[in-house]
Amino acid sequence: MMTITITLHGNRNDAIMKKRSKNIMTAAVVLAMLLPMASVQGQVDQRVLAQHLLGENKQERDKAFEIARRIEKESMNPELRAALVSLLERMNGIVLQAAKQRKALVNFENPEFIAKVSRVVAELGDPQAIPTLSQAIYGGLTVIRALAAFGEQAAPSVLGVVTSPDSHYDLVNHGLITLRFMVETVGTRALSTGTIARTRSAAAQRMTGKQHFSTLLWAIDLAVILNDEELRKIVKALAEDRNEVIARGIKEEYDIQQIQKRAADRLAGVPPLPRP
Repeated sequence: MMTITITLHGNRNDAIMKKRSKNIMTAAVVLAMLLPMASVQGQVDQRVLAQHLLGENKQERDKAFEIARRIEKESMNPELRAALVSLLERMNGIVLQAAKQRKALVNFENPEFIAKVSRVVAELGDPQAIPTLSQAIYGGLTVIRALAAFGEQAAPSVLGVVTSPDSHYDLVNHGLITLRFMVETVGTRALSTGTIARTRSAAAQRMTGKQHFSTLLWAIDLAVILNDEELRKIVKALAEDRNEVIARGIKEEYDIQQIQKRAADRLAGVPPLPRP
């Protein structure tokens, strides 16, 4: 067994002593949670962690995850990496279930936990995780930048999400931002001619027909960055003719104004946010 020794120096201030005692108790609780998953030598058993990550016991799962996410990625074995990716797949399914039922995610799972899992998997830098990361919307920019860093390798998965008629608009938006990041960093991670062509097609698809308000905004950003004449014509039409915006299914006056402003700003050279 590992032995944890904590030494307190004398102090007559009761308030300070109480605070220290509280901190020690908190540390003891954390240690009590983590130690059962360690071996006698104090080394984490990654096989056991992987099993707990995919088990049905949420408490054990959460404890295992807290340990796993503190392991340096270079030290993770393939089994633990695969378990983390599989865990994220499960979380993605829960997010989709909540979206389809139009219920708050918190009714199904802790959103912060899902975000943490997404970020940990993104930081692995593992190409095997690309399809799963393409479906993960709770890791924010960490996931988007990780996918963009893969460049050409991740493009097919991201494009598949963006162009699928079955994709939730949040996933589409996530993909549009990712594609823009890829294009904007093309100097260091060159995209093939075929991928650029598919990206142009995806941008055009998401600027025509009925679209969610936010999807149209992100598609405009991508379209202008691509510097394609036909795409710029579509953006120009949106900027100058409110009826073009309405034709995309946007009815609220404020939303119409925001889309027209976005289109005009991008055509004027105002860089899109967030930045890669």
